[in-house]
Amino acid sequence: MNDKANILHRFIAKTIDLLIFCFLSEIFYPFGFIAGIMYILISDGLFDGESLGKKITGLKVVMTLGEKRPEFKESIIRNSFLVIPLLFAFIPFIGYFLLVVVGIFIYSVEIYFTVKSPEGERLGDRFAFTHVLDVKKP
Repeated sequence: MNDKANILHRFIAKTIDLLIFCFLSEIFYPFGFIAGIMYILISDGLFDGESLGKKITGLKVVMTLGEKRPEFKESIIRNSFLVIPLLFAFIPFIGYFLLVVVGIFIYSVEIYFTVKSPEGERLGDRFAFTHVLDVKKP
């Protein structure tokens, strides 16, 4: 079965990936923060288009044309929007405030595009020419 991914499954998959980011950030601080950002950026280029969160939830990122797996370049383009808010954590004093404000804005835009797009493509998908499929075995 290769259908458009369920938005709840996508949310769960991204939550798992963000928990991996948090784990790396906290356990191996400060270098873990960089490792976590790198994981988020390249995660969809790993494991045949499946981040660990997507692998667990039965989802897969594929290229829009040809449905081949994305390379690291497409994964970085696709996930750059999600990393932007995290970078504000480096700014002293107001960084975490900006992280929340910018994060809410960017994630809201991403959710809006995902819900409104017939293929469930978020903004990052449109820039990287990718989309997410449900590949769970029945």
